[in-house]
Amino acid sequence: MDNFRKLYPGFSVYQKSINRTPDGYFFLASRNNEKFIVVGEKDFRFFPAGENVHILKENFPFLKPIPCGLENSFGFGDRLGIATPGHVRALGNDGFFPLFAQQSVREIERTKRSFKDVIDSATLGCFQEGYRKGFGADADHIKEMSDIQKALDAGFTFFTLDSSDKIRNPEKITDREKQVILEKYLPEYEKEFLGKKHAVGGKIYEFTEEALQNLVLTYAEGLDYIKECFRFLEDRSHSFDFEISVDETSIPTTPLAHIFIVWRLREKEVDFQSLALRFPGSFEKGIDYKGNIGLFEKDLSAHQSIREKMGNYKISMHSGSDKFSVYPSFRKILGDRIHVKTAGTSWVEAVKVVAEKDFPFFLEILECGKRNFEKHAASYEISANPEMIDTKNLRDAGTETLFADNNIRQVIHISYGTVLTEKDFSGRFVYRDRLFEVLNDNAELYFGFLEKHLGRHLKLLK
Repeated sequence: MDNFRKLYPGFSVYQKSINRTPDGYFFLASRNNEKFIVVGEKDFRFFPAGENVHILKENFPFLKPIPCGLENSFGFGDRLGIATPGHVRALGNDGFFPLFAQQSVREIERTKRSFKDVIDSATLGCFQEGYRKGFGADADHIKEMSDIQKALDAGFTFFTLDSSDKIRNPEKITDREKQVILEKYLPEYEKEFLGKKHAVGGKIYEFTEEALQNLVLTYAEGLDYIKECFRFLEDRSHSFDFEISVDETSIPTTPLAHIFIVWRLREKEVDFQSLALRFPGSFEKGIDYKGNIGLFEKDLSAHQSIREKMGNYKISMHSGSDKFSVYPSFRKILGDRIHVKTAGTSWVEAVKVVAEKDFPFFLEILECGKRNFEKHAASYEISANPEMIDTKNLRDAGTETLFADNNIRQVIHISYGTVLTEKDFSGRFVYRDRLFEVLNDNAELYFGFLEKHLGRHLKLLK
């Protein structure tokens, strides 16, 4: 390595990335914010990092994503593709299996990324930080089989199936639709469920005729699709994590619904590792839990009793970013076999760096979020009021004060798509290049913010 520094004094070496092999050294080095994979000992070969991550995977098997099974796990979403070093530092030794490569189809579309880019960015970040303990890759909130195939091709190991489009609210289904659904599904479900009682946690849950009809109307189509997608994956991969998401709806998952879903999937031999339920209260993006924590704990205790009786799987909290007030209860009540998913909070921490280092540019980003708020908010659970943000009077507020404002946090949290892709009349990015310049120039500050903020998440989940 001394030889490299003598030959190439203009390069900075990422010390944690240095790996000694029989073929020489492998490490990451940068010059003018451009990163290279460097291979050699006396003579050195340079490979532009972003285009050659395959070299690392071929030489270091620990850089290939793997399934996590039933280990406690934590999802680190990264909308920018540069956050993994900070995520590695936040993880520390807290006992959670990390999913460093995690992105939803919605986020991929809005950021103009690809599943391959998500994995490659996380792989490079792990190499940069010298992380060797294994990580997963979550293709989050997938709804279409075509996207499952894209994620498989890219090397993803964790598939979060979002069946919300096929989960129906009985109150919003016409009488004619109800008749069609019940004629199709009810005879089979009656044989399996009608009149059955389950004694769980000191309570009796019974599938009455009315209750069963409502569950069939709500979930039957979604459960069929879950089975179909699982078979699709099973035919194409011998080892993967399968998470079922029923949380992206307005319908809370009752204890009876939990029993119904798990029983049906077990009967159909759908081997899932985790289940994301819709809990009571509000799990809005980018802010703490809104609701009665006592009711949340009561509901969670019921779900824990059901899990203990019905099967070995994890219970997952989606929209886990910044839900500090419920993390201790979540871990205490459920114990092990938990999964928590975060995404946008790492993006918010990136914009916090901009606020710290280039406040006028931060105000531009915030104004962009305000202008496009209605469009952004359409696909998120959000309660921010952009009219409450007076950008003309923010300059004297400290960064921490600004980012404690829920209106600001949520406007920023959902603005990433426009900020990263909007172009001017000449075709140039309005914000993207400047954003990456600030973050690259202040990478250690960004990683420090991530380490502190996400580290707080993990410590509360101990």
